[in-house]
Amino acid sequence: MKKHLLLLTALCLSALSVFAQKKTPLKRPKMVVGIIVDQMRYDYITRFWDEFSEDGFKRMVKEGTTFRDMHYNYAPTCTGPGHSTVWSGAYPANSGIANNSFYDRKSGKMVYCVTDTTQTTVGANDEYGQCSPFRMKVTNLGDELKMVSNQRSKVIAVSFKDRAAVLPGGHFADGAFWFDYKTGDFISSSYYMKGKDLPAWVQAYNQQKRAAQLVKQPWKLLFAEDHYSASIQDNNRYEGLFTGEKTPTFPHDIKAISRREKRKGKPEYGILAKTPWGNQLTVEMAEAAIKGEQLGTHAFPDMLSVSFSCTDYVGHQFAPNSREVEDIYLRLDRQLAQLFKTIDSTVGMNNVVVFLTADHAGAFNANYIHDLGFQPAVYVKGEDLVAQTKSVLNSKYGQANWVMGYYGEQIYLNRQLIAQKGLNLAEVQKTAADELMKNEYVKEVATEQDLLSGNFTEGYKALLKRGCHPENSGDLFMVYQSGVLMQWGDQQTGTSHSMTYNYDTHVPYLMMGYDVPKGKEVNQKVAITQIAPTIANKLKMTAPSAAFEPVLPLVCGAN
Repeated sequence: MKKHLLLLTALCLSALSVFAQKKTPLKRPKMVVGIIVDQMRYDYITRFWDEFSEDGFKRMVKEGTTFRDMHYNYAPTCTGPGHSTVWSGAYPANSGIANNSFYDRKSGKMVYCVTDTTQTTVGANDEYGQCSPFRMKVTNLGDELKMVSNQRSKVIAVSFKDRAAVLPGGHFADGAFWFDYKTGDFISSSYYMKGKDLPAWVQAYNQQKRAAQLVKQPWKLLFAEDHYSASIQDNNRYEGLFTGEKTPTFPHDIKAISRREKRKGKPEYGILAKTPWGNQLTVEMAEAAIKGEQLGTHAFPDMLSVSFSCTDYVGHQFAPNSREVEDIYLRLDRQLAQLFKTIDSTVGMNNVVVFLTADHAGAFNANYIHDLGFQPAVYVKGEDLVAQTKSVLNSKYGQANWVMGYYGEQIYLNRQLIAQKGLNLAEVQKTAADELMKNEYVKEVATEQDLLSGNFTEGYKALLKRGCHPENSGDLFMVYQSGVLMQWGDQQTGTSHSMTYNYDTHVPYLMMGYDVPKGKEVNQKVAITQIAPTIANKLKMTAPSAAFEPVLPLVCGAN
């Protein structure tokens, strides 16, 4: 009997050993690298193609899959909501990140989307680190990855802008790092560091004092002038001026500009945001993160968010048709190649999913396209629209403080006053909307009550509805006529964004690396809210909490 039991035990152990040997590990990438280029139009890839290197944008197109018709499917199209949505898959209507800033009806103040005064700066003695994602009411990819891996995955976010690091980093990130204009260092928040200092690799990078080196470097054209056929003449009336400059032309003496701004009380390193050097700092920090955190070497996949912010600042000042915009993209192309080379040498591109998109696009300067012959394109003053709203409400309901705030083409009414007077909110909103529709520069005005109750699936109102958060959005949502841009004060240079038109919604989407078809194009229209579910699918995990869209076609393979 004992012999039989021993034989049976041996057979069972042998079977278990064979089973263990045949156990197949789950196939998925070792790391996800998500790149967001601030204010990048889709057509920058095609416009600047001839001057790109083979190792940046062209590499992503040739070695990966290109989506030629990726759009934001909500408005407003701006940085805070864009970064939140790319990484969470959630409309602003669900995420709470309704704009870069919005009127907080509880406190009675305009608030910034990531400011959190309960937090302290880590890495400097100033206020730039008082940030957290507490206003984002949904999870994102990093959050889901941290939960499903039982905290064994690393999630890191790097950007020049605070909101472009905090919102992609999410609630559970191991670190989110952004640039401090006063010190020239990368900093973080006590929300992420939780009583600790900056990681050793961040401190080591800061000790190199790269910002102090780059601020002394003039911004010259990367190539000879005849290479810049995709932009108009350098000296034109559509571009803004750096402090102290008489013309918006190359070369730009960054060191002298920094000194002038410092004398005016501005941060010493703030000028770097409007140069390619800010992007260089960002890519170097991303490389330091890969090496310092040993990303892509752990048992579970890691995640790195890299957001290039300086393209947005340059676009706002100089507009899409400028040599400055063309030059910063030619340099960004080389900076991407630098990042890809680091990925090749550390984790290996075949083990990594890299995606690249934008948080929004941007319009051409209104005066520029007006001069070309598109007569509807003009600048409209935001002050005039606010005054028009106040006037009609004063006339109908009596003199009072009817408007509490204005931001991003949204007007916030004084709801406390409306309630005190016993007025119907929907009626007051409609009164103001009807008056604003008389303005020749306004195409559409939607009220918050209309958007929340209406079943809009197409057109302007569908985009506005997806962007309308019941607590953080305004009472009135304006859509200007095509080509019309908002003007505050006397400035009519550079450009802006946030509209429902294609020039603000159409952005690139490129994927490359692990299990991504090579050299493929997808021409059907797809939505920015499909990115997060697609990446979650690649990682074989649950999509973020409010990511309701299907995965993108073609790029989710058999693995």
